[in-house]
Amino acid sequence: MSEPQALSSSQSYSIAQLRSLVKAGRLRVPQFQRSFRWEKQDVLNLIDSVLRGYPIGSLLLWKREAGAEHLRIGALDVDAGSLPEALWVVDGQQRITSLVNVVDPEGARDSRFSLGYSLGEQRVTSLRDSGSSLIVPLPDLFDLGRALAWLRDNPDGAEYASHIQEVTGSLADVSVPATIMEDADEMVLREVFDRINNRGKKLNAAEIFDAIHGGPSKGLTTAGIAAHVDEQTHFGALPDKVVVQALLVRRHTDITRDVHGEFSPRRRAVSDFSNENQEEAYAATERALAAAVVFLQQQCGVPHMTFLPFRFQLLVLTRFFAFFPHAQDRNLELLRRWFWRTSVGADELGINGSQTDLRDMAACLVPRQESASVQRLLGAATLVSAPKIPDLGVFRATRSDSKVILTAMWNLEPIDPDSGAPITTETLDAQLESETTPRGVVSDLVPASLLPDGAPVAANKVISTKDRRDLLSLLDSEFELASLLLDEQILHDLQENRYEDVIEARTELLRSYLGDFIRARTAYGHEDTPPLGDYFTDEDWQKSEAS
Repeated sequence: MSEPQALSSSQSYSIAQLRSLVKAGRLRVPQFQRSFRWEKQDVLNLIDSVLRGYPIGSLLLWKREAGAEHLRIGALDVDAGSLPEALWVVDGQQRITSLVNVVDPEGARDSRFSLGYSLGEQRVTSLRDSGSSLIVPLPDLFDLGRALAWLRDNPDGAEYASHIQEVTGSLADVSVPATIMEDADEMVLREVFDRINNRGKKLNAAEIFDAIHGGPSKGLTTAGIAAHVDEQTHFGALPDKVVVQALLVRRHTDITRDVHGEFSPRRRAVSDFSNENQEEAYAATERALAAAVVFLQQQCGVPHMTFLPFRFQLLVLTRFFAFFPHAQDRNLELLRRWFWRTSVGADELGINGSQTDLRDMAACLVPRQESASVQRLLGAATLVSAPKIPDLGVFRATRSDSKVILTAMWNLEPIDPDSGAPITTETLDAQLESETTPRGVVSDLVPASLLPDGAPVAANKVISTKDRRDLLSLLDSEFELASLLLDEQILHDLQENRYEDVIEARTELLRSYLGDFIRARTAYGHEDTPPLGDYFTDEDWQKSEAS
């Protein structure tokens, strides 16, 4: 049998042409492609290379039909119609996404693409990191008409008019070479993709899993699952790695296994869902993940993935809801206790978010043993002493104990000054787009440089979509201060710049609130009895496990 072949041709595209193709839905990303992985510095380096005239490599595109679908290319949303011919990106997704988003005004919604050109320094820079008026947003540089409008609004940049025209011309003159493959099937493209990418960075587990097991069905990728869950819950777009771990831990507790043979007869034989195929596994994982997220939001009070103390908690919950999608209310109550005990008692329990934590906790969950599974989880999270409130002297948005503090604050339903109503998960999700920590919704009451020596840093934090100055300008006696754990005396002291008094009073309020919150959520000292309707003794559980 002859090896599969493909026809190819060459073409070059300007940035404007690539942008038009994306906006028209004529440029697509195959299911086996990796999600956008570049950081802001990668995008900066690419645009810098473009303006310097450095080569940026060629694209590899696949010409074939495309169905109607909603596309998310970086920060750009495109409702693409069905087309008899579209160009699918086999190699070059990171570059195309970057080039198109930095020159489109909508791209600035994502901080990675919010770039400008510094006229004084004659270099590309981040718009969000600079307050200089002599930085032209790249979308304005890309279009001569917008550039002239910028000059009218910024007369101090007039002396740079000729340079602006030069840079605008450089962007317009960019020519990106591309090879277009035709008459190839998907297996050929997978092989090409694998060969290309193995010359550089190795594919991660998520990318390998999708390349091997993903299919043509809409959303049958880890990125598709993440997007669907976020659309339903506004919990944030889960990293591809987390989705793959959810796919794996749902089927078996060992998430370190080789993914290549996940649906082989040998692997199916030891799976907790031995009869399902790839498509069923993807769909069922999406349902279980969504159920776990809803539980975290509604039962545990965790609004967004960046607030989650440990990722393994989400994965364990995903396995639980895969087995028990209609769990009893009492077991859900006990499951909430498990979540909060593992969150606030991590040090005592020796929990650090490792794969060992995930494996051990996941092993507590066994099909058809709902109550027994919950009891085993509680047994693995037994606290010998009453849980303590987190250390208020240390606050970092990456720390699990700081996330506990923020989640407790969230449950006060902090008011959005713009609406006068509690901040919604939708607003939170939009504010934290592309962020990996909750830092983007955390404001200081007192300028950090003016904090008294040794002050509890956590007592200076509030959840807000506004920065400090904007927030404080909106606070008054009519504002629901308690939603931010403030009172009128603290507000008065803030207005009078009595910062030491502010921190002292807020520390007292925060300590008291956290103590009550943690005691209630962990239910320490309460009986963890299973539902009375299916009460099991230890002997009963042992028998059921042996059967």
